[in-house]
Amino acid sequence: MGFSLIGTLIAMVILAPSLLMIKFPPNHVPSGLKDAGIVYTLLERVGQLGCIAILAISKDNFENVEFGIWAALIFVFITIYYGLWIRYMVKGQQFRLLWAPLLFLPIPMAVLPVCAFGFAAIWGRSFWLGIAVVCLAIGHFANSWHSYQYSKGQ
Repeated sequence: MGFSLIGTLIAMVILAPSLLMIKFPPNHVPSGLKDAGIVYTLLERVGQLGCIAILAISKDNFENVEFGIWAALIFVFITIYYGLWIRYMVKGQQFRLLWAPLLFLPIPMAVLPVCAFGFAAIWGRSFWLGIAVVCLAIGHFANSWHSYQYSKGQ
């Protein structure tokens, strides 16, 4: 255990686009939109904090890793995720774009970063990061699906 530069970079790269929401909030947010429920929101927050903290202190897990299939998948999923953020910015920060499907993948802006965290857990062989990813997945998917369904009804 100790500070992990690789883990910290993974967390920062995955979460960095979300900071765009501060400067460029979505337009046309449906009125009355709420999350899927307190349990899902708590799981989402615990998962987010867990992923960040565990990656930051996972020196032993990422000290001697080699670039391989799991690292390549992290890179591919993050690249697609960044492409979707570019789409969001270029097309005027439309709320619906945060949830719009990508080919066969529903709510890709929720699925892709969670998968990238999951691949990091596998790559670093981190059981605890895996637990945090499961919490994040349950909460983030539920809240994102709820927002997607709500925005379709508006």
